[in-house]
Amino acid sequence: MILAPRFLPRLAALVGLCAMLCSAQDPAPEAPVVEVAPAQALEEWYQRFKPRDAFWRGSKTELSNLLKDVQLQAQRSPDDMRAAGRVLLDLAGLRATRVPRREDFGGGSDRQRTRRSAFETLDALARGPAGTQIVSWMADEILSSKTQNSTERRRMALFFVQRQRPERGKIALLSVARDPRDPLRPDVLTTLATWPDEAVDLFLVGLIGRKFDKTQRPHPFNLLLARVRDAEHPLGQRASAALEDRLKLMLISTNWRHASRAIELARGLAPERQVPLLIDALSAWTRRERGGGGSRRILDDVVRELRRISGRSVGRNPKNWITWWIAVRQGKAKLADESTPEQQEARTQAAFFGLRPVTDKVTFVIDYSGSMANEWGTQGHSRYVEAIEQMMKFLQATGEETRFNVILFSSEPLRSSPHLVRATAGTLMRARDSMLMREPNGGTRLRPAVELALRLDRDGNVDPERLEADTVIVLCDGETEEGRGWVQPLLTRIQAEAQVKFHCVLIGSNGDGTLETLAGETGGDFIRIGG
Repeated sequence: MILAPRFLPRLAALVGLCAMLCSAQDPAPEAPVVEVAPAQALEEWYQRFKPRDAFWRGSKTELSNLLKDVQLQAQRSPDDMRAAGRVLLDLAGLRATRVPRREDFGGGSDRQRTRRSAFETLDALARGPAGTQIVSWMADEILSSKTQNSTERRRMALFFVQRQRPERGKIALLSVARDPRDPLRPDVLTTLATWPDEAVDLFLVGLIGRKFDKTQRPHPFNLLLARVRDAEHPLGQRASAALEDRLKLMLISTNWRHASRAIELARGLAPERQVPLLIDALSAWTRRERGGGGSRRILDDVVRELRRISGRSVGRNPKNWITWWIAVRQGKAKLADESTPEQQEARTQAAFFGLRPVTDKVTFVIDYSGSMANEWGTQGHSRYVEAIEQMMKFLQATGEETRFNVILFSSEPLRSSPHLVRATAGTLMRARDSMLMREPNGGTRLRPAVELALRLDRDGNVDPERLEADTVIVLCDGETEEGRGWVQPLLTRIQAEAQVKFHCVLIGSNGDGTLETLAGETGGDFIRIGG
């Protein structure tokens, strides 16, 4: 049937009405709402913030809400912590260049506020009921895997593993410590030195027997020394036996630096292990001294250690110490305790302003700044001349077998010779005449003189093959231009290799702590005198 044209408008209206009715009865489905997980939302926020390094409108409030959501989700289901944990570690460790300390989260920049907020969320989770599970996950999946995680993320994980020490943390730390190319290795080694555990102790002892790679810090000696000084947690039986085997060889080594390190490390052993090693070392170094190849300082260090353990002073003869030790084993003599008065023993007749260091390889570092021209007491000569005379008397008393050199310092250091020379009468006369020809002048810059005495290379490292002296004697009459802030970092970096003792004399009362730190940190003596 064909409709007439006049009916077409009515038909169109009817069709439209039907469509409206159908639409009302069967509405079109809405687009589904996709709920974004809190961890994913936080990750998206982090990816927006990272290139900006600054907040944008509303982002600070958004971050606060996201962190609350993530924390609630993690508390409800610790197993779902992985995704949230990674982004929290990324935020807290954003552009961190070291394993953080709490003070690193201060400051008012947008980045610091972001880091602090993420850290506080992580801290709350780590201290919560599931804290051990969460930090164990950090050890297993973050710290152990350098290929799957950024260094910044792993540094943050190490912070929490250090603090809470989960059982699985030890395995992760040892894994990192065995990889010399892992950027976290230095921090991990430092952590292991404070982690009392038999497996860790055995690992640290094992490092001592290897040749030291200067590109790998910290030095194994510093690590193990820090561990054996922990009196509250002594080494276990297996680690003690392994250390005893190492020290037995080091103490009688012809390399005096090996023996010096071993004397300190031996304090980590019980007396029944330590004393026989020291007596054997005393015998070996005494024989070498008679043959002209010994070390006066090592002999003195061994005897002083035996005197500390025994509370007795029986000289340097190994037979006397053997007799005493037999008496101890038979119950006829006792070891020293805290109530035992310290036994003093004349160490040497050679003295320098009252100091009596025992050495046959020494560098003198003498102040010749302008103030050293001041008169010395009523002697009719200057402080500088008195220092020269004291040095001459010391070297004459130690004998011609002693080798020495001299560094004068004021605004710049001057060295008598790059190598140590024997203290013959002719050498001493030439040294004295050369020093007396110089008039004190200039400032008091001690640091360059100490670095010259240690023969540091351009990178500030010590080369034991070039450094001949085992003792450095420093004399200064006042505050130094640099202060003492440089001393501790320098010694931390080089002393494990150098094994040098500093003995220091301060004339007057205007010191700044530099000389005390040099002596105290290296086992040397410090004395302050008038004049």
